[in-house]
Amino acid sequence: MNDYKSLLSPLTVKKTRFKNRVLASPITTNRVALSGSATPEAIDAFETKARGGFAQVTMSECFVDYEFAARHRHGLDLVSTPMSTYHTESISIFTEAIRAHGALASVQLNHVGGVNHPDMCIGHRNPIGPSAFLRPDGIQVDEMNEEMMDRVADNFARACSNAKAFGFDMVMLHGGHGWLLSQFISPLSNKRKDSWGGSLENRARFPLLVLDRVRKAVGEDFLIEFRISGDERVEGGMGLDETIEYCRIIEDRVDLLHVTSGIYHSHVETKAFSSIFDDHGCNLSLASDIKKHVKIPVVSVGGFNDPELINRVIEEEKCDFVALGRQQFADPDFVRKAAEGRADEIAPCLRCSCFNPLPPDPEARILPKPWHCTVNPLSQRELRWRQAPRPREYRDVLVVGGGPAGLYSAVTAAERGHRVTLAEKGPAVGGHLWFAETDLHKGDLWCYRNALLARAEREGVKILLDTPVDAEYVRTEKPWALICAAGSEVLVPPIPGIEHARFALESYSDPESQGEKIIMIGGGLAGCETALHLAETGKEVHLLEMREDLALEGNDSHRRALIPRMKRALSWTCGARVKEIRPGSVVYETVDGIREIQGDTVLYAAGLKPRSALVESLEETGVPFFRAVGDCIGPRLIREAVYEGFCAAMDIL
Repeated sequence: MNDYKSLLSPLTVKKTRFKNRVLASPITTNRVALSGSATPEAIDAFETKARGGFAQVTMSECFVDYEFAARHRHGLDLVSTPMSTYHTESISIFTEAIRAHGALASVQLNHVGGVNHPDMCIGHRNPIGPSAFLRPDGIQVDEMNEEMMDRVADNFARACSNAKAFGFDMVMLHGGHGWLLSQFISPLSNKRKDSWGGSLENRARFPLLVLDRVRKAVGEDFLIEFRISGDERVEGGMGLDETIEYCRIIEDRVDLLHVTSGIYHSHVETKAFSSIFDDHGCNLSLASDIKKHVKIPVVSVGGFNDPELINRVIEEEKCDFVALGRQQFADPDFVRKAAEGRADEIAPCLRCSCFNPLPPDPEARILPKPWHCTVNPLSQRELRWRQAPRPREYRDVLVVGGGPAGLYSAVTAAERGHRVTLAEKGPAVGGHLWFAETDLHKGDLWCYRNALLARAEREGVKILLDTPVDAEYVRTEKPWALICAAGSEVLVPPIPGIEHARFALESYSDPESQGEKIIMIGGGLAGCETALHLAETGKEVHLLEMREDLALEGNDSHRRALIPRMKRALSWTCGARVKEIRPGSVVYETVDGIREIQGDTVLYAAGLKPRSALVESLEETGVPFFRAVGDCIGPRLIREAVYEGFCAAMDIL
């Protein structure tokens, strides 16, 4: 049924058997806990991952105390006493739900140390760390004395002992990403002159104290997984060579080494969270080098989303396990699909920063929205949609348009038993995703298109290409339900001489005819990402944007990955209002006056406009069920279009 023998092979560590080599790493979900208790949503979401075939499912970050350790309040409370009956039952149900499907239940325990905020410390006291210093934000960090260290070590031990009592099979202690345990080991943050600082052996004393205390509390057979940054990837931080020596010091006290990289507060820059511009398995070399020097199993994490790659690195013994982070959201059935020979249906994580931080201008959105996955509309909504009503009858459904919204609505309707026809006016499905086949950084987006197509074909969706749909077509076919996902048209800006320019995405279809010098008009996400692609294929690119900054609609994490790469590859002018496009040049105005720039090709990315007239005409056909979704009703991110298509299909009853 599959070719993933290494990925699916079991491995026993001490007395604990992992049924395969793929782990669900700790990653935060919406509404994990309420007053420290596991919510029904969390139980369902984490059980979904276990049902999907992961060998181990790790509860996201929980804290060893609420005095100094916790940076938020949406983790399970494993330390407060006394605990209510509801509290203890909810966590026991949580672990039972994971273990019911043959997965091991684990929990990540952490202390954030000197990067905490007084608001999160009881009594609004200063955060604590290995060394005292005044942070750039004006917060004073207090140096821990030996009494504090002893108390924190006891807190770790108590939390781990409680986790064992609640039914967890193992624990993960977070010793990376710039949190407290790594603050002690890193020369970047440990400036002590006493026996707890200086040499590597001294800096390791506090983590060793914690590990010894935990081992005494949980016993020899209970597994301890230790997460570590193989390289902090910052000047003055912990590097790989020293990390290897540190791993050799602690390996007798832990059972698995979980190798990540970087520090949390520079998560994109240091690959703590990889971006679309990073290689898949971007931390694998760190894990592989560490594995050469230790005797215990090593876990690699960082941008994995392909079972073939995972199988190969396990087979080549570069690591013993691979942990998936955001890929759990994209497709919790990742392992099951690989085992069943349906790897072509796996929705790949796009690494588009689904944790959805606030935009660069905090005033643009006062409250952050819940975190949701671009490619999987069910993610973090599992319980609510699992309770959705089943169709009363199986209907004839016509989907107009084969972009992301149309494809997802067709797949969803077919999976619910409806008879679905998808009509696409062009020669292929995918809508505006067609360019992703050749873009240097959008290969995962193209794989997503192919996965949706594979699912549609498996469910028997009838796909009609080169088939434009109008009102007369609908009246002839007589579908019971009509989902209009007809997409959008290119918005041509009203600039004199625009006939001398082309729409940005056209550059992907005919790269050789563009010459070497490109002028891009429009610095939104589409313009920036297309400009970067062209620059990295060898073109000289200058971008003109009338706003004062670039890619403002992108989230903070994506911009932190995108803008530095643009700085290395191309140039741009913000605050530039284009006055005229001439053959071979563009005239624009800034605060410094009128300027003209020469170029072989002029491209524009000024947005898209909905196909409103078609939507109105199809709505007037009188079908019993009609819904318009995606770009045909207004500009949409892929995440929004996919969710609208999913919701429309779910409403066909």
